[in-house]
Amino acid sequence: MNVTEDLSQFFTDEPIQRLDSSVLRRLNPRKYWTVKKIIDQMGSLSAKAQGLRKSLTTYEKIIDSDERQILYILWKKDVEYSGRNIIIGLLKIGYKNLYLTDEKNQTYQTTPLCILDFYIHDSLQRRGYGHTLFDYMLQCEKSSASEVAIDKPSDSLIQFMGKHYDLKDPIWQTINFVVYASFFEHIEPCNQDLHKKQQQNLSSKVQYVERNYPSRGRDNVGDIMRSATELPTRIYSAPDTPLGRKVARDLGHQMIW
Repeated sequence: MNVTEDLSQFFTDEPIQRLDSSVLRRLNPRKYWTVKKIIDQMGSLSAKAQGLRKSLTTYEKIIDSDERQILYILWKKDVEYSGRNIIIGLLKIGYKNLYLTDEKNQTYQTTPLCILDFYIHDSLQRRGYGHTLFDYMLQCEKSSASEVAIDKPSDSLIQFMGKHYDLKDPIWQTINFVVYASFFEHIEPCNQDLHKKQQQNLSSKVQYVERNYPSRGRDNVGDIMRSATELPTRIYSAPDTPLGRKVARDLGHQMIW
């Protein structure tokens, strides 16, 4: 993508510029509107290439995210036209708290480096730019390809990981992330006994509510007459259950009488 403005006044690093939320706030659109324009347009091209209705990458999404999103932009000066620059591609990452499962069905809670968007301009693909951009990102983030989690990767990205980093047999997660077997080599699984106990406690709380909830399946005339004078059954819900959290959120406290 061609840009007529001189990007060297915004981007101090060439050929790859790292942009986190703090840098982007300094490059406020009121003064540096070109930066926002580049990000939004490249994000739109990426979404179109992936067949998505909405862009994954915009200036606002990076600024507003609480996932430590960082954007890497690969660019160069146009040698044929003075003052013009070429945007080659983008790579957006973030750090998300995820529950992931390995091939043995063991669960892990971790906050890995996540690949959220990756795009090289259609006219500049198959020239090694993608590998250059990805390698630079790994170097800056002090990570390796086997340690990343990829959000909804395309077939071409799966092939890219296999070709350049020898990562085979992706492990798809229920949350549509992909990791590889080597991802789990240096992290510990969750405490399965504790996880099971938490699930059992939650189940018992739900059953307690169900047992105390008045049945409406077999009402008769006597039941209906009595219900007119009897107080409704009081349902206690623990604060860490979905019902308890809803009551606390809606009413600001647990009990209303």
